[in-house]
Amino acid sequence: VPFSADPQPYIDGIRINSPHYLTKMKFTSPGTHTFTLVVSQYEKQNTIHYTIRVFSACKFTFSKIPTPYVVNRRVNGQWKGQSAGGCGNFRDSYKKNPIYQFQLDRTGPLLIELRGPRQYSVGVEVITVSVVGDPGPSGFQKKNSGDYRCGFCYLELESLPAGVYNVIPSTFLPEQEGPFFLDFNSVIPIKTSQLQ
Repeated sequence: VPFSADPQPYIDGIRINSPHYLTKMKFTSPGTHTFTLVVSQYEKQNTIHYTIRVFSACKFTFSKIPTPYVVNRRVNGQWKGQSAGGCGNFRDSYKKNPIYQFQLDRTGPLLIELRGPRQYSVGVEVITVSVVGDPGPSGFQKKNSGDYRCGFCYLELESLPAGVYNVIPSTFLPEQEGPFFLDFNSVIPIKTSQLQ
């Protein structure tokens, strides 16, 4: 799921569920250019299989971007009853959301993804509990995934200091019940547990 405003795309194609799509890129400046091609569906209805063909008048390389994350951990959770607390705007109920704790033994990158029901806007917040040693410029008290988005959000931390952290997945509004998947992707073994 691309977030097209970060950074602004070179070409932002029309989002249609069509068997064919053609785009043309014209370069006016000499030199090496690097681009990332994102293939997506307008609205996912099923898994698609596709073929990409690239034609060029000059030499180029085209390859899949490798993922740096080799450790993947998925937590199945749900917002139900009082645990459907909504976002931080609802101070009394927000603290009743599910809370997960994870621990990293050394500094490294971490990608947290939250998948929930499509009809709900979701977000995730990470709170530092404790760090090992001086966290330096990578240290923080709280970080979040930004604007709440329909059914999916993520928070990528390029250099998370070793330590213990809490994660709070939430919907934007309270009383929005349903299941969710909370995925932790890292290069370092990660220990997770549910606090509430």
